[in-house]
Amino acid sequence: MIYCRKCGTQLKDSAKFCDSCGAEVIKVKQRSYQEKYDDNKKKEKEKLLSKKDIKRLEKHKDERNPYVGAALFATTIAFILAVFPWGYIKEGLGTSIFMRIAVVVFALLADYHCTKAKQVNNLLYGKYGFRIQENTVKIVNIFAIIVTIVGLFALFMYEA
Repeated sequence: MIYCRKCGTQLKDSAKFCDSCGAEVIKVKQRSYQEKYDDNKKKEKEKLLSKKDIKRLEKHKDERNPYVGAALFATTIAFILAVFPWGYIKEGLGTSIFMRIAVVVFALLADYHCTKAKQVNNLLYGKYGFRIQENTVKIVNIFAIIVTIVGLFALFMYEA
């Protein structure tokens, strides 16, 4: 049963106006705290992302940054060249100056591709407001920097 907010008279569930005082009956749906919390979170998200933003994100959700794969490939090659036990194949091959130069070249190539991946992400962010594979770019960039430092250290510590 429902009651009139103005005079407190008990009303029928289908009443639109109070029989006693004539006040309009306003039905309020009872919601739990969890429902209220979920609704507030949804409203906050909707404020942050307009319909246009949501549509744009849906349109570009499968986009890939072409430089991420190239950076990961070059970093992996540099890492393999640096740690592979070349001594089993030919004595002195892994420690030769040419192998060290190859490691540095691939590591610098990976750094270049990481930089290009960041530039593509910054361009997309400026134009559309989102970045592609942002965490992957960060991880590959850190890996490439480490391999570059190791390669440069090995190159300059070379003893003929």
